[in-house]
Amino acid sequence: MADSASEKYKVPPGLRPLLEGLARETLRTQPDDIINFAQLFIDELQVHRKIDPTIDVLKDAAAYERFKNALQLKYHNSLLPSTPSKNSRAQSPMDIAATKIQAAFRGHIVRSNPEKYGLNLTPASDITRRRSNEHIDVVDNRKDLKRHSVGGYALENDNPEDRAATKIQAEIRGFLARKHVEQMRKEDTDAATKIQAHIRGYLTRKHLEEAGIISQASLRSGSNHSPRSNDANQV
Repeated sequence: MADSASEKYKVPPGLRPLLEGLARETLRTQPDDIINFAQLFIDELQVHRKIDPTIDVLKDAAAYERFKNALQLKYHNSLLPSTPSKNSRAQSPMDIAATKIQAAFRGHIVRSNPEKYGLNLTPASDITRRRSNEHIDVVDNRKDLKRHSVGGYALENDNPEDRAATKIQAEIRGFLARKHVEQMRKEDTDAATKIQAHIRGYLTRKHLEEAGIISQASLRSGSNHSPRSNDANQV
């Protein structure tokens, strides 16, 4: 008994972050059935691990944010009744776009401040995060610019982050629209200026030809060059 009591066990690698992640999401979600939620947590974690086995989902800030959003979505969907009611409607493309926009915005917030969300990064992963943040943000912005607005659909669980994401998208679309209009105006102005210059040049030449100025000047120019050409021919 003494030997078994004093025996020490080594903590397997990955056990601590796994338990911390499960505890964090359990406290965040407050599920009624913790066992079922833990099973959902493990199943969803396995799905995200298979997407890219080289990334530690529990330690990478961006990967964990995607995992967390998917976990919350599946958990809330599991609470919905299995048969849709008459008043329910299928998710429209705008609903899906809004969800993606909000997920991208929340991912940006977590990547910018991982410590605030309880993600303790190692020095190496912190350096990697700082180096990759700029590239990830550029990719996210390009994707966001291609997404559609939320339209008139109301989203459940609306919060300040969701509203901020929607506002950011509206401002970006407005900025791009203004830039497009300005570019069109500039192109129209340049085209009009060129057309006017061509018209003025044509009218000026026409007026000079009618006045006989261009023909006289061309004759004088021809007479000035003719002796030289004759001398050259004689030589």
